Amino acid sequence: MMKTVFSLIAKSIYKDVYMLVYSIVIPLGLFIGLGVYHESEVYREGLLVGCILVSLVMGALNTAGFWMMTQRKRGVYKLLKLSSFSVSKFILCSMLARLLVFEAITGLLLLTAILLFGLKFSIVSILLLVGVTMVGMVCFNAIGFIIASRASQEGTMNMLSTIFSMPMIFVSTAFYSLDGAPTWVRYISKVNPVEHASIIGRSAVMGEVAGQSFAVLTLLAIICSILAVKTFRYE
Repeated sequence: MMKTVFSLIAKSIYKDVYMLVYSIVIPLGLFIGLGVYHESEVYREGLLVGCILVSLVMGALNTAGFWMMTQRKRGVYKLLKLSSFSVSKFILCSMLARLLVFEAITGLLLLTAILLFGLKFSIVSILLLVGVTMVGMVCFNAIGFIIASRASQEGTMNMLSTIFSMPMIFVSTAFYSLDGAPTWVRYISKVNPVEHASIIGRSAVMGEVAGQSFAVLTLLAIICSILAVKTFRYE
């Protein structure tokens, strides 16, 4: 049954136009647009990491959250409640289906960096980037599911996803340094999953492992996943 549910979820996700725009068009356009005007290799490597994270965050909070809320409004979860299929398995299938998408997008951005800007990455760097996208995807999708469980209308979902996604991106070092930011902003960034994913990503392109940030991001992913299951609404 799990294979069937995974297949059905995957088909609905891959046909999502919003997923195409938020997770592919915007990050790819941002990477190419800014990368053309900044010839520094270090900047382009950091930009690549930032754009991968934009894809993850926007795809999770905006598209995944909307998808969850839409399925609930259609009554899909009422059928789920009547079946023997658990909420945790349903969320797992949803995350696995999205994992394939996000890894493909990461591959597309890496390919663009290599072919268009001539950046070079070791096998270790690529594997580390795949790892951070996997853990980040779980964390950000879980947050999207939590938000979707609180929203009952499209307007509310749009407002909540924006309230969460924009600060997560901007209160991080994904695109710029926070050295000159107020102290309270730097403190908030320490519990921001995007910040830790940024640190891991920048270390990854250099072939290094940011162990502390990886541990924090993994812990946040576990906590958010548990909350996503606990706060799941059938109606």
